[in-house]
Amino acid sequence: MTTQLVLENGFAGTTIDQILAKTQITKGAFFYHFKSKSDLAYYLMRHFADSDMSVMNRVLADTQGYERNPLERLMAFVDWFVAEFEGLNEPYMCLYASYLYEPEQFSDDTKQIVADSILLWRKELEELLVGAKKEVPNHVEFDLASLADHFTVIMEGAFIVSKALNHPSLTAQHLLHYKQYLELIFRVK
Repeated sequence: MTTQLVLENGFAGTTIDQILAKTQITKGAFFYHFKSKSDLAYYLMRHFADSDMSVMNRVLADTQGYERNPLERLMAFVDWFVAEFEGLNEPYMCLYASYLYEPEQFSDDTKQIVADSILLWRKELEELLVGAKKEVPNHVEFDLASLADHFTVIMEGAFIVSKALNHPSLTAQHLLHYKQYLELIFRVK
């Protein structure tokens, strides 16, 4: 509930009173659990990042059946997210982007959670891309970190545009472009 308030209003625009009203907890209970609003910010981001990593790990596990065909695994990984975002009724909103637009509101520890999460996405996508590179030696050359990051760049950028245009399936469409780009790089026919 609190995360939704922050996504709708921004962190600075979300008051403790709004949080208390939405969660129906007392101010005393709030400050028992959180020393400050900044402490809450850290907890919200930690929870969001843990959930995000859980999704990534689940998709990696779901695509392990393709380990003998790394390119197919990479494509199945992207396809999973395409399918996930195709079925949305409302645009997806991401707490990473929300926090990064208000950096002065957050501690270095909170901002580090975002950076660590993005770097973990990079690491896992790099591993998928390395496998595909080995399988398809006649691929177009590319920068590994940049192409791995491009997945995250597309997702985060599409979340913003999807929200601005109230177009829930836009993220899926952009992920399909990423998949088509991978097909060009790996010369998939």
